[in-house]
Amino acid sequence: MTDPHHRPAPDLLEHNGYQIRLSPSGLDWMAFVALPRQRPTLILAPDREAALAKAYEWIKEQDRSGKQAR
Repeated sequence: MTDPHHRPAPDLLEHNGYQIRLSPSGLDWMAFVALPRQRPTLILAPDREAALAKAYEWIKEQDRSGKQAR
């Protein structure tokens, strides 16, 4: 029997060296995005797919701005 108050474990993905942790939060989804040993950035979206898409876009922007700084 499953506990209706039990939340599933958050999804943990990696993309371009960044860790993405996806977790449902009430009506929204949260994505915590960070390089290892760095403070994460929080992204909110209405569903899991949108949170993941926003996380990928954020990582793309970080990579783009990092290449411009070099």
